[in-house]
Amino acid sequence: MKITRSAVRLRLIAVFAALALVVAACGSDDAEPESTPATTAAQAQTTTTAAMTEEAPAEETMEEPAEEAPAEETMMEERVLTIGVPGDIETLDPCCANFIRAHEALLMVYDVPVIHPIVEQNGAMVGDADNLLPRYFESWEEHDDGLTFTIKVREGMTFDDGTPITAETVRFMIDRNLNTPGGGAWLLTNIAFVTKPPTVIDEYTLELVSDRRSPMVMQSFYMSSSAAVDPNVVAANATEDDPWATEYMARNADNPSGPYRLVSRTPDEEVVFEARDNYWGGRPAYDRIIWKIIPSPAERVQLLKAGVIDLAVGLGTEEFNALDGSEGVKVVRAPSKNMAYVGMNNSIAPFDDVAVRQAVSYGVDYDDILENVYKGDARRLHGAIPNGSAVSLGAEVGYTQDVAKAQELLGSSSYDGGTVTLSIDSAKAEHQLIAVRVQSALREIGMDIEIETLQSPVFAERKVGKQLQMFVDELLAWIDDPNYQLSLTLESGVFGNYADYSNARVDEIITDGWAEQDPAARRAIFEEAQRLISEDAPWVFLAQPDFKFALREDVDGFVLYPNAIPRFADLYPAG
Repeated sequence: MKITRSAVRLRLIAVFAALALVVAACGSDDAEPESTPATTAAQAQTTTTAAMTEEAPAEETMEEPAEEAPAEETMMEERVLTIGVPGDIETLDPCCANFIRAHEALLMVYDVPVIHPIVEQNGAMVGDADNLLPRYFESWEEHDDGLTFTIKVREGMTFDDGTPITAETVRFMIDRNLNTPGGGAWLLTNIAFVTKPPTVIDEYTLELVSDRRSPMVMQSFYMSSSAAVDPNVVAANATEDDPWATEYMARNADNPSGPYRLVSRTPDEEVVFEARDNYWGGRPAYDRIIWKIIPSPAERVQLLKAGVIDLAVGLGTEEFNALDGSEGVKVVRAPSKNMAYVGMNNSIAPFDDVAVRQAVSYGVDYDDILENVYKGDARRLHGAIPNGSAVSLGAEVGYTQDVAKAQELLGSSSYDGGTVTLSIDSAKAEHQLIAVRVQSALREIGMDIEIETLQSPVFAERKVGKQLQMFVDELLAWIDDPNYQLSLTLESGVFGNYADYSNARVDEIITDGWAEQDPAARRAIFEEAQRLISEDAPWVFLAQPDFKFALREDVDGFVLYPNAIPRFADLYPAG
C-alpha cells in the first residue's frame, strides 16, 4: 500500500491523540480528552470557501478489540494545514489592523461584506479587481444621487454561538469604525466619504449615505476592517475609558463570524484555528489550521522541503531560488501590481531640483535590476499607476537608461557633488541588491551614493517622518483605482507621501476624480496625472515584482487577491 505524506501526518495525529487519552486517563478527575469530530472535507473551491459536507456519525465503542479499528480511521480523517509564518499577529481588532499577519488572521475568523470574483490570469487564479461579489452583503443598490446605497444583509448567517448577523450588526460595525483610530475609520472617511452610521430600515436592510460621490464605496468594504464583529462581545468588554473595547478586541476573537475560530495562541510560537460547523458558507476543508511562527526564512524553506509545514509565508528571491527543484513543493506565481521604487525626497537637497531627479531616473540601469535582482520574476514599472491597472499608460511614460542625458541634466542642475544617502530596510534583501546597483549606476553619471542600512522600525519611523533623503521601498495599493493609488502616495501632504511630492494640478485631478462618473473623462484626467508625475520624477519607478507563494503540492485553492493577503480558509487538499 502506498502511504502519502498526508497520510503519515494523519497517522501521527492519531498517535498523539491516543497518547493524550492515556495522559488524560492518568490525570485528575476533571481532565477530559479533546473531542475530534470526523468530517469529509469538500475539495471544490467556491468564491467563498470550500463547500461543506455532513459530519460523519460517531462510531459506537465496540466490546471486542477487533472492532476498535474504525476509531483510528475516524481520527485519520482530521485534516490539518500547517503554515510557517515569520511573525505573530499584531492585533485581532478589525478596526485597527495595519499589518499583514493581523489581516491574515482576521480573514480566518471574521467575515467581510464583499469579495472579488476569481478569474484565471497567466495560469494563476486571481481576484478580479474590477468587480465585486457579495459575502455577508447579499446585494446593494446605488441610488441616482450617487450618495445613497440600500444594502441587503444575507439572511441565515450567524456568529459562532448562533446569534444572527443582521442590519444592526453592519450599523454597529460602521459606527465602531468611525469612532476608533484605525484603518477602518480612514477607509470610511477618506475613500467612501462616509462620516455617519447607516440607518437600519428593517432586520436585514439598511441605508448608507456618503457625504460626496466616490467610485469606491463598496470597494472599501472589501477590507478586513469591515468584518462582522459581535456587538454583544464589544459591549461586555467595554469600559468607561475604552467604550469600544479596543484593548480587549486586540487580544481576543470571541464569537467569530468567519469560517474558523481561534482556539489557542502561544505568543511568538503558535496559533491554532478550528473549523466552524455552522459557518454559512459551509465547513472549510481543513479541520484545523496551525500557524507555526518561524522568524527565519531559511528555516521556513527547510521545513517546507521536509514536509513539516504545508506553506511558507514571507519568502524572498533568495529563498525561492533555494526551492527550485524541490520535490513535493510548488511555487504559485502571478503578476502583481506591487511597485518597487527609489524615493527621492522632494524637500531635501539635491532632490528639491527636478533636474537632479530626472538625471537619476535616466541614470539607473533598469534591465540590470530586473535581471540580477528579480531574476526575471518582475515587470518593468514605468510610472505612478502600475501595469495591469485600467488607466495605466505603461511604457508611454517613464524613463529608460540614458547615461549621456543623465550626465547632461546633472551637470546643469544644482547638484554640488556632495554625497547622497540612500537608506534601505535591513529586513529586505532585495532592497540591498537594488541599492548596490543604483549606487554603481549613479557613480557613472557623477553622483556619489552612500548606502545606509537601517533596522525596520527605524527605517519606518524616519520614512513616515519624511526624513530620508533617498530610499528604496515598495507599495501595493489594496484597491486598484487611480484615485486610491494617488491619494495614498502622491497627493500633497498625505501620510503615505514619503517623498514629500507636491503638484497642484495632480492634487486637483485627485479631487476631481472622486466625483467624475464618466469613464472616458476619468481616464483622461488620470492619464494627464501620470504624465505630470513622470515629468516631475518624484520616484525612480523600478519594477513590479511577481507575487510568489510556496506550498506543498498537495495543497490547492490559493488565490491572489488585489491586496495580496492570502485567504488561508479557502485552501483545500489537492486531488
